Amino acid sequence: MTPASLHARLGGYYFFYYATVGAFMPYWSPYLEARGFTATEIGIAFALSGVSRATMPLLWGWMGDHSGRRIHLVRITSIASLALFLTIPFVDGVWAITLAMLAYNLFWQALLSQFETVTMTHLAQSGGDYSRVRLWGSVGFVVAVLSLGPLLDLWGILPLPWLVGVLFAGMAVSSYLVPETTNPPHDPDMPLVGIASVVRRPEVIALFIACLCSQMSFAPYYNFFTLFLERHGHARSLAGVLWAIAVVAEIILFIYMSRIIARLGARRLLLLALIVTSLRWVLTVLLADSFTALVMIQISHAITFGAYHACAMHYIFRLFPARLQGRGQALYNASAYGIGGSLGSLWAGAAWDHLSPEASFLMAAAVAAAGAYLIHRYLPIETDR
Repeated sequence: MTPASLHARLGGYYFFYYATVGAFMPYWSPYLEARGFTATEIGIAFALSGVSRATMPLLWGWMGDHSGRRIHLVRITSIASLALFLTIPFVDGVWAITLAMLAYNLFWQALLSQFETVTMTHLAQSGGDYSRVRLWGSVGFVVAVLSLGPLLDLWGILPLPWLVGVLFAGMAVSSYLVPETTNPPHDPDMPLVGIASVVRRPEVIALFIACLCSQMSFAPYYNFFTLFLERHGHARSLAGVLWAIAVVAEIILFIYMSRIIARLGARRLLLLALIVTSLRWVLTVLLADSFTALVMIQISHAITFGAYHACAMHYIFRLFPARLQGRGQALYNASAYGIGGSLGSLWAGAAWDHLSPEASFLMAAAVAAAGAYLIHRYLPIETDR
């Protein structure tokens, strides 16, 4: 298989994975609200799903590292999570729907960390720019968001699981086009390093906690941004446009990301991403009634997520040896998206119901600022290399 063909297959999986996310993320809170959830219950549902994200990637990462059959795990967990996701339209009640979400997440949470490892391993062996492969995921997200917004305005929110399921199926099929990876042989002159010794390193701890802060701060945005926009008089289809604008900006940055990291350094760029993230949530509150201002704010997603994610992948690939990549990716996803996302979902939902929607975003700004401080204070400059 040529490198170009391999990169196209990797990009195809990212396209469908993030198209599934794009069909789900902006519209799932309105869907749950239509099924009878309060904001606090929405936060609890997302938090419980996040618990599986904090635990299951570690199991799947261990299995991937020890079996070496990472793409095989991606294939079987894609099918299992799709089957469980499609039970949601058939169950009723807040707790039944929440349990169905938790069930499919047990398998869904295997996918990204294992596929990121597959991608990084293939690219290390064949050559290629991670950001230029990953940008196809952002393209898929935009296509899904822009396609579903008008359909949901026309049909209502209740058909959403079936629309998500179509893209979910595309993701499962595309996983069978990606070849299995082979880990590079261990250099006998290099000592074997255990996972615990890597995780105890101060720079790894600082990175994981800062990433946790970043994704904790995103919880109001991921869980409630569409509802927040509707409260300020914006139509659901326009909310979809705003989500899409954010990811288009991310795509453009991904094209140039390797050169930007080489020029600025991963530490400086990650610090900038967290500072801009804090500012983004403050401006979202202050300028929520202006669609033009919201467009400009959404463009900052290029830095607040695009640059953040590329820098995080840069660090994980360099801080964890090849034989520990699966567990390194799993620990990153568990800490940032699992623990961070769960804690963020809980306080965002509670703040929305008991304080105000605006309070949840202002609290998010403070959390992102704390993450910026950790990068500035505890992540050494030499980790760029």
